[in-house]
This record gives sequence, C-alpha cells and structure tokens, in this order.
Amino acid sequence: MTTPEGVCTDTAIDRQVLETLGALDAAGRRRDLRRVEADGRCRVRVDGRPAVSFASCDYLGLATDPRLASAAAEAARAEGTSSGSARLLAGHDDALAALEAELAATFGAPAALVFSSGYLANLGVVTALAGRDDLIVSDRLSHASTVDACRLSGATVRVTAHDDTAALRDALADAGSFGRALVLVEGVYSMDGDRAPLDVVADLAAAAGAHVVVDDAHGLGAVGPGGRGAAAAAGVAERVAVQVGNLGKALGSFGGFVLCGETTRELLVQTSRSFVFTCAPPPTSVAAARAALAVLRDEPERVERLQRNGGVVRASLRDAGVDVPDGDTPIVPVPVGEDRRAVAVAARLLERGWFVPAVRPPTVPEGSARLRLTVTALHEEAECRDVAVAIAEALS
Repeated sequence: MTTPEGVCTDTAIDRQVLETLGALDAAGRRRDLRRVEADGRCRVRVDGRPAVSFASCDYLGLATDPRLASAAAEAARAEGTSSGSARLLAGHDDALAALEAELAATFGAPAALVFSSGYLANLGVVTALAGRDDLIVSDRLSHASTVDACRLSGATVRVTAHDDTAALRDALADAGSFGRALVLVEGVYSMDGDRAPLDVVADLAAAAGAHVVVDDAHGLGAVGPGGRGAAAAAGVAERVAVQVGNLGKALGSFGGFVLCGETTRELLVQTSRSFVFTCAPPPTSVAAARAALAVLRDEPERVERLQRNGGVVRASLRDAGVDVPDGDTPIVPVPVGEDRRAVAVAARLLERGWFVPAVRPPTVPEGSARLRLTVTALHEEAECRDVAVAIAEALS
C-alpha cells in the first residue's frame, strides 16, 4: 500500500531483504561503505582514521595532480559540468574527438572510442561483437562486467579455468561452426595481479579463427613499455582485436575506452547499447583524461617508478615471510583464506596506520579471501618495505 503522498509503506519486501542481509552477516560477507577521504600523498582518512593507502588504483598518482585538476576546472568554467546528452544526439564535441585520437596514438591503436565507464565499455564491446549464433570463450576470473556482457549477448559461452591454455584450445575446437568466436581475457587480473599469457592466447585464437578481446583496465597506463599495456608487454598488440581500458585508474580521470580498428569502432558507435543510450562523459573528465595522457607521454619515469615499487612490495613481503605470487603488476594479493580472518587482519593493519582492504567472495572464489595491495608511483620505497613488515605482523 502507499500513503496519499505516494510513499510505499508495505514492509513485506523489507522483511525479505533483511533475511538476505542476515545471511550475508552470518557468512561474514556483508560489506560497508566506508568514508575514505584523501589526506595527502598516498594518505587517507578511513572513517576518520589516518592511514597510508595501498587501496587505490590511481597507479600513476594522477588523480591529485594539479595539472589534471586545472584542466578539469577550466573545462567546467568553459563548458559546464555535464555533457547533457548521449554522444549520438548532442554529446559529442571536439574535445571528445581529440581525446579518442590521443588515446589511439598513445597506445598504438588504429582507433579509440570513449565510453562513460569501463563497465559500459565491456558491455558494449561484447554485446556488439557476439550474438546468439556466436561463441564466447571467457576466463573464469574475468571481471563482473564481462560476465554480465556474456549473459546479455545470447551467445554460447564457455568458461575456462584461469589461464588454462589447454582448456582454451579445447573450447575453441569447433569455433568454425559458429558465426564469430571471441576469446575474452584480462590483461591484468584485478584480484590476482597476474597477466594473461597473451602470446599463447593469440596463437590459439588465430588457429581457430577467433578474435581476442583484452580487458586491460589495470594494465593500460601501468604495465608494459611506457605503460602501453599487457598486450604491448607480450608483443601481441597488433594481434588483439580489441583492448578495453579505464580512464579512472592509471589515467586519474573517469570513464572507459576501447582500442580497436576503425571498422570495429563504427560498429560499436552504431550498435553498442551502452554507448548509444548513455550520456557522454562530462567535459571535466574529458579534459582531465587528456591532461593525463600528456603526463604519461612526457613523464615515462612515473611508469618506471610504479613498476619498481611493485617489485619492492613483493620482495619485501617474501623477505618478511609472507608467501605472495610472482608478478610484475601494481596489484599484489596476499592470500589469507577464511573470510573473517581476512577482515580481521585488514582491521589490525588499519589500526596501525595501513589501509589494505580485505577482498572476499563473491569478488574472489570461495576460500580465497585475501588482502589486496595496489601500489602507486607515489609510494616511497620505505613505505613499500614497511607495509610488508606490518602485514607479516598482522598475519601472525
């Protein structure tokens, strides 16, 4: 029932929702929206508590760079704070066109297309390139946006064990019987920090007549030569059909983008529902992203420092007796196992001035709760060493 003012007063749904929330509580998987406020270089206040942050994906430290802030402020004064429209209506302008040209040039692609978020970019790419007569082979650890896109596509979807190239070969064995076949992997896996074996993936896809789509939200701008991403690091960028990047991580702004050929770009413009039916990014985000690309081009030492810091964290954790997987990315997982223990360890770290979040299912597989460190170019080497010691002590 509703009141005369139209406010719903029926609590039946509330009772059902409370049951669901209770189940999350019982499993130790209810999560909170914490107040995290910037407090200087790599420092935050978490619900008022000061800490050094190893939680942000601002890999190059550009989100607080005054050049990006100045560009965004100037765009806001000149053009306002919203595009006010979808791209195909009145939301496209010279600045967006310039951003796409600069993205393509920076990352060595024929063309680029900007979406309003990375999630929308993955939805748009997969649903535009695959339908009910097509095949998608996706890694088990693909991002939630990719999983949702596969479901929406209506294609035949085969999920393979993580980085299992033999399983990929088997899944592609009958690819020729489908209209189109896609292989979906991540350049850098967001919770494990490992890179897909893109050289082998590209070989298997080519042999089967399939097309490789790489979600490189955590790689473009952060890994590979000059930050050109996981495909460039593997030497297969020209053999990848589509790369999906994120403007809100290494590039310090907001939005997503796709690197692809001109023909594929045109298909996305015409048929990607998450592009066609969404407002264009605001002028502030576009201006900040263009400023970030200029910094990336002019200051390659940021990428070098980021990559060096990742190595220091891994080496320091091992020196402190903490087992961590090999890798060369800014994401460093510390396996814990049990959900409640991971939360408790993260809480102990925060008490000691370190913000290192616990990640639990369903974000990661059952039984694999972990701490997830994200390293940035702004961290001092001493901080990279000290956080490792703090983690070892909190785990003991």
